[in-house]
Order: sequence, then C-alpha cells, then structure tokens
Amino acid sequence: MKTPIWYALGLWILWMLQFILFRPKQKSTPIKTAPNFRWGIVLQILGHWAILLPAVKSWAQPIPPWRIAAGAVFGLVGIWLASSGIRHLGKQWQVKAAINDDHELVTSGPYQIVRHPIYASMFAMYITSAILLGRLPWWPIGIALFLAGIEIRIHVEDTLLRDRFGTPFEAWKMKIPAYLPLIR
Repeated sequence: MKTPIWYALGLWILWMLQFILFRPKQKSTPIKTAPNFRWGIVLQILGHWAILLPAVKSWAQPIPPWRIAAGAVFGLVGIWLASSGIRHLGKQWQVKAAINDDHELVTSGPYQIVRHPIYASMFAMYITSAILLGRLPWWPIGIALFLAGIEIRIHVEDTLLRDRFGTPFEAWKMKIPAYLPLIR
C-alpha cells in the first residue's frame, strides 16, 4: 500500500499544468464581467479545506490499492476535461466570469457532453482528493460546499451567456447538462 498524498499531489500538478500549457496566447478584453463568481470560488476553497485539513495527519498512511485506482481514474478524467475545455475555449478562457467583444458560443469537443467541462474537471479532481485523502465526516461536508460554489459560478456564467447569445444558448442549455453528464 502506498501513501495517498503523492498520488493526489501528482494528479493535481498534472491538472494545473493544463492551465499553463494551454492558456490562450492572446486574450480578448472583457466587455461584461460578473463579480459574483468570487463567492463560488470561496465556497470551492472551503470545500477543499474540508478534505485537506482533517486529513493532514493521515497523508502518509497507506491506503488500499482500489482507492489509488479510483482516485487515478477520476484524476485522469479531470485532467482530460480541463485540457480539452481550455483548448476549445481558446482566447475566451479566463478565470473570471466575463464576456468578450468577440465571444463565441463554444459547443464543440467536451462542450457537446457538458456546458462547463472545466467545472466538471474541478469536480473530478475534488472527487480524486476525497477518494485519496478524505475522512468522514468531512468529505461530505466539503462536497456540499464545493458543489454550492460550482452552482454559483455556473449560474453567473449561464446568465452572461444567455444575455449574450439568447435563444441559441437556451436551446443548447436544454440539450446539454451543466457539468455532470446525464444530470440536468
């Protein structure tokens, strides 16, 4: 049995590299932003703390191989979603919720599966951390906080997209789930 922290750390580093390797070379200037997205980030951070802080003393303790395998699967899915989501967004990708002057509604690649694949990737990475490092009763509390944060961010971004694209966005929203495949 191996210690979980190294697996979690390695997968998280690979995930973060996607944002460095595939970041847009040129960026557009936002014409409309929605600062409320920050509350979602705060809740997501609190959700992560609910996984990491209670587990600090057990980071070096071995875990069963099935947890390592399950964590790796979720981690690899998260890395793929982040990578493909960023590459399909191109110069439109940014941390803050914003619409650019030349913004386009991206519906190709992973956006054919979920409307927010980068948030889906964040959730996959969160599940990776919960599997590899999580301790009861903290990880369910963390998931609730983390999902509340994602929901806030999705609501803010969907509002921006609806205001910009109207009917085409609404039609796409009716067909494609937000960030969990098969769940509308």
